[in-house]
Amino acid sequence: MKFSKAMLALTLCATMTFTACSMAWIGEAEQIVAALIPAVANLVALVAALEGKGVSANDLETIQNAEAQAGADLQLLQSLITAYQRADAAAQPGILNQIQAAVDAAQSSVGGLLPALHIEDPATQAKVTAVIGIVLSEIQSLAAIVPLVGAKAAPGKMAKQVKRQLPLSANEFVSSYNATMTAKTGHTGLDHATAGLRIHLHGEFARWASAGVLK
Repeated sequence: MKFSKAMLALTLCATMTFTACSMAWIGEAEQIVAALIPAVANLVALVAALEGKGVSANDLETIQNAEAQAGADLQLLQSLITAYQRADAAAQPGILNQIQAAVDAAQSSVGGLLPALHIEDPATQAKVTAVIGIVLSEIQSLAAIVPLVGAKAAPGKMAKQVKRQLPLSANEFVSSYNATMTAKTGHTGLDHATAGLRIHLHGEFARWASAGVLK
């Protein structure tokens, strides 16, 4: 079956209480965020490897700055998710608002990248655009769903809204990211740079690493 873990967690809303639904979703979100952190970091590694080969120093600086901000937002998001899981029912709505703010901030940082870049090499530009697109889409989907978790919407209405912009599960996201990052372009330098930039998931808990750490 093609349902993701996120879909399974969210469709449980039809039969579960709001609190149980929130906790089911937040557990999947925790793994998604753990995947997004190295995914964003690897953009810097990719552009750094190609600096001077169709990628300018200015573009590298732009991506470094955006990654630093998005990385900080995602790290904050991780800590907020942990706090949400441990909080009592009275405190959870306030933490959920903070989660929404952190997701929105990460979305803004990554979303502003493409208009700011001026990569000369067409293959590199297409690759960076595609990878940023996957990362941004996943963040946007999280941003769209967080308010639904907090709204206590009717189960049927929530299920309908969720289906419109469902995030990939952590496993689905990492597969899609890796396939896009490592897809051959015919550009030798680019293909060499992307070959080692996969992200990895190990065990039940999300543990991720960039090139050279895990194969």
